[in-house]
Amino acid sequence: MNASKWPRLALAGALYAVGFLVAGAVGGLGYFHFGNPQETCAACHEMTGVHSDWSVSPHRTVHCRTCHGGSLTLDVHALQSHLNRIVRHFSPQPGPEIRLKERHIADLSEACRDCHPQAFADWRSSRHATTYARIFLDPAHNRTAPPTDDCLRCHGMFFEGDITDLVRRTSAGSFALRDDARGAQPAIPCLACHQVHAPAGASLVAGIYDRRERSHYAANLLPVAQTMRHGQPLRISSDPVQRVCVRCHATSATRELGTSDDRTPAGVHEGLSCRDCHWSHTQSAQASCGACHPAQSHCGLEVQKMDTTYLSTSSKHNVHTVACTDCHPQGRPAPRTPQP
Repeated sequence: MNASKWPRLALAGALYAVGFLVAGAVGGLGYFHFGNPQETCAACHEMTGVHSDWSVSPHRTVHCRTCHGGSLTLDVHALQSHLNRIVRHFSPQPGPEIRLKERHIADLSEACRDCHPQAFADWRSSRHATTYARIFLDPAHNRTAPPTDDCLRCHGMFFEGDITDLVRRTSAGSFALRDDARGAQPAIPCLACHQVHAPAGASLVAGIYDRRERSHYAANLLPVAQTMRHGQPLRISSDPVQRVCVRCHATSATRELGTSDDRTPAGVHEGLSCRDCHWSHTQSAQASCGACHPAQSHCGLEVQKMDTTYLSTSSKHNVHTVACTDCHPQGRPAPRTPQP
């Protein structure tokens, strides 16, 4: 054989080998991208528990790639994650438990929007759509309560680090984010209260993500937080969602009503649930009074026009805890006949 042909034969062989490997890789990735999750994702023992949770969740008809992305992607982080899982799969040492990372949260939130546009729009209009900048760069709040690690328990549950990794003090004594790009990111994303793989029943009442445990807990598994008023226990709603709300809107260590960020209903509203007045995603309570109260109250006044924080935030009568004696210290007056 002519010696000059060897380089061409070697090159052709190399090209065939590369083509074979590329075709095999694309075919394998295509199989995992379009295949049945039972035969792809769940085929690895590391994913057995996750797949079992997904199979009994409301999302069991949604393909894994819809929320987590597929194998056929040009996203560098996704490809890196796929490669890391393959390496851990063949490693003799057990790898760490698979957990959501902060960089995945934004992508999953976009998937939430695609399937639940109204709920997402409601959330975006609420205070729960607040950003890192609004929470941690509030001068008035920071003067009285500087940012601490405990802030991340509710505002930044998925942040990977402690408070010193998030903010820094400036030369002027104020605070600034270490990464300015984080300022516009939501501090309370969908996954703070919703678990994608939650069982069907549990998903209807949401839950809470525990930053320390790096796990979701369904509302019905949470304990009922007892709140006291002048040393006496209050009647607390049995609604499981109430337990989610008080994970963040909680009393101080004294458990006394109204301390810290507590919103426990008391007074005339004792025993009510947050959802009796607030819509789940907007948190709006604008139309809630009419659901329980007649147009005219016992006093002959319109409830919405009474002197409470529902009418004006400057009122000294908090609508969450208002009682008849707040306005009538001598006792409740006799009913008045409403004016026509």
